[in-house]
Amino acid sequence: MKQMLNSSGRKAKLAQKLAEFRQRSQLKEAQQLLIALDIPLELCKIFLPNNDASNHLVQWLSQSFPWQYGQIDWQQISESICAGRHDQTASAFHELCQTQQLGNPIVNVMWFSAAHPILEMPLDLVKLSLEAIVEEDWDTWIFDPVAGWCIEFHHEGTMCYGRV
Repeated sequence: MKQMLNSSGRKAKLAQKLAEFRQRSQLKEAQQLLIALDIPLELCKIFLPNNDASNHLVQWLSQSFPWQYGQIDWQQISESICAGRHDQTASAFHELCQTQQLGNPIVNVMWFSAAHPILEMPLDLVKLSLEAIVEEDWDTWIFDPVAGWCIEFHHEGTMCYGRV
């Protein structure tokens, strides 16, 4: 009986060490992502996948906007704005931020891949690295849960904005 308790205790310790290793590895990958995106580490918060903060942000986005086939259903959002994005991604984004008077709030950046972290940073930092951020994955969402808005870059070539 004592050997069974020892064995289960060792398994629990091993599982804990494995979880800690996985978390350190994910954090290192997220920091390398920020470096690749040319975003200063000290100006950005990283929310690793499947932690309370990232789950809360995913839940906010998925419950605040209507969805259809993996993208926000912008037709159901009154006063939403959608535009095709071609070679003018950064300038269209800057113009949208200016016309909607978004200022420089703290925003979140989320990508389609659940393996990516969710990043939190000032909107001005997003503007500086926008093209690299959008190119990082299939679809990208930049959103401000406090003000209740989202900008979606969809892989089919649209950039859409709306408020809840």
